[in-house]
Amino acid sequence: MFLNSVFLNDIGEKILKFFNPQLKYENRITKKWFLMSPSHFFIVFFSYFIFIIVAYLHKLKYNTKRKQIFDKQTNKNKNASIPSKKDNSYFQNFLSKIIPIYNLIQVFCSFYITLFTLYEAKNRNFSLVYNPSDYTQDSIAFYSWLFYINKMCDFFDTILIVLRSKWNQFTFLHVYHHLSVFFIMWVNTSVGYDGDIYYVISINSFVHFIMYFYYFFTSLKIKVPIYLKTTVTYIQMIQFLSILLPCLFVLFFNFICEYPIRLVALSFCYCISLLILFINFSIQTYIFQKNKID
Repeated sequence: MFLNSVFLNDIGEKILKFFNPQLKYENRITKKWFLMSPSHFFIVFFSYFIFIIVAYLHKLKYNTKRKQIFDKQTNKNKNASIPSKKDNSYFQNFLSKIIPIYNLIQVFCSFYITLFTLYEAKNRNFSLVYNPSDYTQDSIAFYSWLFYINKMCDFFDTILIVLRSKWNQFTFLHVYHHLSVFFIMWVNTSVGYDGDIYYVISINSFVHFIMYFYYFFTSLKIKVPIYLKTTVTYIQMIQFLSILLPCLFVLFFNFICEYPIRLVALSFCYCISLLILFINFSIQTYIFQKNKID
């Protein structure tokens, strides 16, 4: 029953109807686009979720094995350190060549989505926020869909982390962000693909353009100053605030906005959750670790 497409489509349609009950199924121009049907979305979503569970169990097994080896070594040598994993050098070298290419592809994709989303918004004479929504238009809808597909491609970040055994990067923040943004963009591309969604698409793609440029240089073993890493993190946090504040005025100060109110509330709650997680990440990474080093 769980994998029955009719069942998955029924659940998905109930979710979409909840977030925008005014937009009828027959009027959605994106409903038959690639990976937009609820069943296709759920297959991708749960495939990634299962991969996360399997990877997490492998991580636990990996850490347990390292600890057992460390305990044995400690009995022989009090100065023993936790052993690092012996990587398959050929496979790791192959990955080290793939990763810069992947990062560069992400740079170009992010730049393309940013540029042409802003171009379409300019053609529609959109302001920064609180724009009209016309769900018969497909100009912004196409880039919303492209952005959604790009969020699926971001899953390769996790796959590469697991293949390289970079378990320090396999965090709740990483998994939560990738899984949730894929869901949110499926909802938006299904029933909120016009109007103010252009801002979310363009600002997030621009931030990813910067972020993957940074990853590109680090993947080439180019030494990047630590302040650039912190700058990338803070730019992401500013992005969340820039999305959160217009939502705040709509939800609590009755600002007029044509975008579906439940999608506004979804964006508001989501950005708050990301802001909290990124603040915690910043404190743990840039303050506590720095104090340990000092």
